[in-house]
Amino acid sequence: MKNFFLVVGLMCFVVGCGSSGATVTGKVTMDDGSAAPRGTVSLVGEAGTFLGPIESGGTYTIVNVADGSYDVAVTGVSNEVPDDSDAGMEFDDETGEYVGEELEAPPSLIKDIYSNPTTSGLSITVPGGSYDLQLERAEGSEPPAEEDSP
Repeated sequence: MKNFFLVVGLMCFVVGCGSSGATVTGKVTMDDGSAAPRGTVSLVGEAGTFLGPIESGGTYTIVNVADGSYDVAVTGVSNEVPDDSDAGMEFDDETGEYVGEELEAPPSLIKDIYSNPTTSGLSITVPGGSYDLQLERAEGSEPPAEEDSP
């Protein structure tokens, strides 16, 4: 009998038991239409907090999100590629933040209000479709330079 529960438990772990929740997808763009180069999208609600990295092209995917209403935060949006080799500086993919005291995090491309779900002004309700997010640039952050065409 003990082995039966062990096997059932392992099957639930490998295959999954019950409802796994919704998959939330979307694209994060800047107010000039360019894609956010990297960062993290966080959904914060009564059902918990769910995180997903911003991938190339500004797309993000968050899996196993419980149905409900969520406030949204976006953090770590920067043009600089995180480099763990710098003394004491590490990029935490789960939180989208840089950790370490010896170096400052790269300047954010977006306004600070987006880093807090209660001040971002962004919210979604799951289940739903695609959730695209358009963010205002931080003062002084420049859009990508346009390349001259011959």
